[in-house]
Amino acid sequence: MGMWGNIKEKFKSAGRKVKEKFKSVGRKIARAGTNMWNKFSGKDTFKEAEELYEKISNKYNKHKRKFDEELERYVDSIEKHVERINTSKEIIKMDLFVRMAENMEKIHDVVISEDFTIESYKQSVLSFDSVREKEALYKIDFNKHKFKTSIQAFFTLGFYTRKKAKETLYAVQEEEGKINNEIAKMNAEIKKLEVIDKSLENVDYYFETLIGMYEKLLVRLDNNVNYLFVRCLNFAHKLVHKEMSVRRLPKIQQEEVEAIVTASKILKKMTDAQIVSISDTNNVKKHVEDMKKQFEEIKNVVNAA
Repeated sequence: MGMWGNIKEKFKSAGRKVKEKFKSVGRKIARAGTNMWNKFSGKDTFKEAEELYEKISNKYNKHKRKFDEELERYVDSIEKHVERINTSKEIIKMDLFVRMAENMEKIHDVVISEDFTIESYKQSVLSFDSVREKEALYKIDFNKHKFKTSIQAFFTLGFYTRKKAKETLYAVQEEEGKINNEIAKMNAEIKKLEVIDKSLENVDYYFETLIGMYEKLLVRLDNNVNYLFVRCLNFAHKLVHKEMSVRRLPKIQQEEVEAIVTASKILKKMTDAQIVSISDTNNVKKHVEDMKKQFEEIKNVVNAA
């Protein structure tokens, strides 16, 4: 019984191996048949187009999301810089210059304009072509119309379906080129906004720093006016206008008055200057270069006083 059991088990094992072998061969034949059919019908070309379409769709959507986020961030930053620059201009023209003029009138006539220009930023309207829908690109769709495409392939010996599959692939490849151009446009726009943002950040810094410098000059001017006032009372026992003269100040204090006059002229040019177009990077760069030059001039005047 034991011997017959072993023989029986060996036959079963051999049967299972033969069965599995037939299944393996069957799968290979099926795959070979499927591959032949895909090549015959053009479905393999369509599959290539389908994969490429998914690839460029994902690529575009990823870049568009990133672009929208960076666009919002830069526009918000630019608008804040513009707002702070305009606030600085207003402080300089409506407060600092007025205080300077009130003191200067006691020792020297100075005409100060209260008009000032303001900056403004208008976001350019941008439009980008997105990936077109499959219906607009696909000349044939093996996934959506399985039965129809099988019949077309069978009755045309695959010529029609292969032709349409190639046309679909070419259309998707052309769409890929267009999407790459759109992504390049997005990158260029972000780069432009980055330059504008950095440039306006510098201008913002110049004005903020100059306000602090000018405040110190105003304190010195106020001290000099008080010096002349006290000197006049001590010598003449009354306020004599001709004695309220810069020439009556010590040399160092005369240089301080000259410094605030010079600084005021330069600062007025800076506050009167306006960027023709904030959206034009070349225009912004030129404006910042001028601002930096004038900033350094005032800085040198203040340090020398």
